[in-house]
Amino acid sequence: MNTIYSGRKPRELDEQTIEDVRKLIGVPVHYSPRNHNEVSSIDSFRHFARAYGDDNPLYNDSTYATASSWGSPIAPPLYPFASGIARPIQRSEAESALLKSGDPLAGIGQYMCGERWIFPKPIRDGYVLWHSETLHSANLRTSEFGGGIGALLSRRHSWEDDAGAPYAFRFLDFWHADREKSKKAGKNREIELTRYTDEDLELIEAIYEAEETRGATPRTIADVSVGDELGPIAKGPLSVTDMIAWHVGVGWGMYGGGTSRIAFRNRRRVPKFYVRNDRGFWDSAQRCHWDDQWAQQMGHPSAYDYGVMRTSWMVHLVTDWMGDDAWIWKVSSSVRKFNYLGDAHIVSGVVQDVDADNATVTINAQGQNQRGEVTCDARIIVVLPPVSGGPALIPEFDPLQIPEASAP
Repeated sequence: MNTIYSGRKPRELDEQTIEDVRKLIGVPVHYSPRNHNEVSSIDSFRHFARAYGDDNPLYNDSTYATASSWGSPIAPPLYPFASGIARPIQRSEAESALLKSGDPLAGIGQYMCGERWIFPKPIRDGYVLWHSETLHSANLRTSEFGGGIGALLSRRHSWEDDAGAPYAFRFLDFWHADREKSKKAGKNREIELTRYTDEDLELIEAIYEAEETRGATPRTIADVSVGDELGPIAKGPLSVTDMIAWHVGVGWGMYGGGTSRIAFRNRRRVPKFYVRNDRGFWDSAQRCHWDDQWAQQMGHPSAYDYGVMRTSWMVHLVTDWMGDDAWIWKVSSSVRKFNYLGDAHIVSGVVQDVDADNATVTINAQGQNQRGEVTCDARIIVVLPPVSGGPALIPEFDPLQIPEASAP
């Protein structure tokens, strides 16, 4: 989950505010920070996969990947969000005036609560893709997630080559809720953090020990039935080290970051993204993902993860199961609860639907923490390879077939 807070007094979350937000739908957005990987590379595929604990040789070993049915290394499924070059944009005078009038939701807490993906083509070593972003939708909702009424916004991201051929689409869903109301609702503050016994760790490590990657053994439609179970795989207990590994693989994200002069200049660019810490100097508001004290000021018992980490975990479950020749085509994931430092997750899934005519399988995946809570879930559609051999035949992209949001 992401949280961004500013010092500005926020507007009321009402119909007028959401109507002002909707005026921004379709207006192209540009963020100054460069993406972590502007040119796709074998090394960056490996770094990205390892960021969420995936050692599948298809993403980590170029010799192995070249010998696969894909004929070369390919990127892990969610790799696009850390890659690409921002496409130059042109706005009308009216669009520029709208942006200059300010963000109607400025000063209101923002949480990533879900995302939806479509993957029309594999990304290979040396590819340069152009990244674009616009607001896709905005609606008022009620949810326990943010302490009452809030706004659900979806941002459309796309990655295309020079000719305009699409490689990935992401619809990123954010829940915006009043920070003070969220604090008052702060039932999360009372969550007791887990201390693990030797027996607890042995159970988690036994799952790690039993995990397998199907790899080069093809899984075809004839091998799958409704009700088949996937996993489980283990993730965690989540540590600050995990958060460091994540940033090594994916970079800082759209608000930028860094150290020393880079951090200083980024603070000048986005001053509301920085808040003084308990020792009086400036630090990123993003530190709620590794700084317990700052997260506790937001009404949480400790720091917590990014929602996309858990999407990656559920995708990891499926790529381990499906084998090298298959293809993840669509993903719709939701983040239901926070994942705090020290939480451990068991990720599992079940086959919900099998479409033999189109060689597709629909999988319901979920992650459950050590308290027995389901904190995330996903609906993932996989295209399996032909029985005759070779890689999966990826369907033609239909821009109207956007996976449906299910969060919050």
